[in-house]
Amino acid sequence: MMDDELDKFSSNVFKFFGIDKEVKGLLVKKHSNNLQILGDYSFPNTVKSWSELLNSKVLQNVSETLLQCLKKDIDSLLQESKSWALPIKKVIEIKDRVHIFLERPLAIRTALSQSIKTNENILNKLNKVISLVEHESLNSSCITSLRLRYTVKVIENLYCLNEKCSDIKPKVYVTTRSTGKCEGSRVILCGAVLNAKTGTKESSISAEELISIRQDELTLIAQHKYGVRVSTDSKWKEFIAHLGESAVAFELLQIRPSSSIKIHFDASSGSSKGVAFILYNCARLETIIRTFNEKVNEGSYPLLPDLDEIQISLLTHEDEWCLVFNYILGLPALLKICVEVSNERCEFRPHLICAYLNSMVKVFSQYYRKVRILTEPRKHLLPVMFARIYMLKSLNDTLKTCLRLLNIKSVSQMYFYFLLQSLILRV
Repeated sequence: MMDDELDKFSSNVFKFFGIDKEVKGLLVKKHSNNLQILGDYSFPNTVKSWSELLNSKVLQNVSETLLQCLKKDIDSLLQESKSWALPIKKVIEIKDRVHIFLERPLAIRTALSQSIKTNENILNKLNKVISLVEHESLNSSCITSLRLRYTVKVIENLYCLNEKCSDIKPKVYVTTRSTGKCEGSRVILCGAVLNAKTGTKESSISAEELISIRQDELTLIAQHKYGVRVSTDSKWKEFIAHLGESAVAFELLQIRPSSSIKIHFDASSGSSKGVAFILYNCARLETIIRTFNEKVNEGSYPLLPDLDEIQISLLTHEDEWCLVFNYILGLPALLKICVEVSNERCEFRPHLICAYLNSMVKVFSQYYRKVRILTEPRKHLLPVMFARIYMLKSLNDTLKTCLRLLNIKSVSQMYFYFLLQSLILRV
């Protein structure tokens, strides 16, 4: 079982109001943007919003706020949160909502510690063999069949991680046919791949040809955007081949499985920019960590201290908090919403992982441009560098775990040598 500290925090707020049952919806809302101003969570302070969950006798005076009706106040919330994994630093009221700001250093320490366990847990579970996910027979040259193959593999991964799948053990059948059925199985529809120009299902271009088109596109991106020196070496070609396959996999997975997807079949369409940007930032992270370790080995930097000795309070940049709160802490919550299994419903949502990765690397990229991570080995600069290295190691592990869930190789698993030789990375 993966600990979801964000979900636990919401549960703790509900318990503060005397609600022990699981509550769906956004009464206690986690924020993702503008955290410095709006806080990390908020909830409505009106009686009407909570009327279905609380004792009607308690909520008789609708003119009072929720806190007043329950004989609660902000101080008691702050006090109770001191025993939580994510304690509250301050609370403010904006109009009819109570906005909660977490104690960031304590939350970051919890996140970095929990991240190690979460990623290990995920990777261990992914080693299981799932025999309950089946699919229709595949046409090896068809792009829609390629999408089906990618989707099935990700569904198998998500199945491994989901507790309800472990309990219910539903049989799953993935098909491209809306009338497709398999007795005793939950049917998952995989939408067709359409030609963006014609709007019809693509049948003239093969899966292999699409991968080749994306390889050409990535070569152009590597040359013109990232300054990579293109080589005729066989290993370089193999490296680009891996990138092309990754680009196609990401492209076909980033839309809800049941929806059809429109593809532009030309090397100048820019369709591979998303995955190129993700893998480029994966390379940035790998390079920072690798360079730090090399400097430790050569004696330029001291050894990275244990997490308990790290001055987490030095992580004060707003992007650092965003990366920790939304992505490192947010991974268990993401995986939970990627699967919905009940007696009535069965749905897998790999496209949410793609959206999460796109969002994560945008924040990391802007942080990377603003902050110099590897500094001179001066005594007063080391503590903040150590804290940042710990944070980036957790972020890197989280990114690679998500790529693994999508069955996309990270840059470190490909021919990393070529990227290091070719990319000019500011570390």
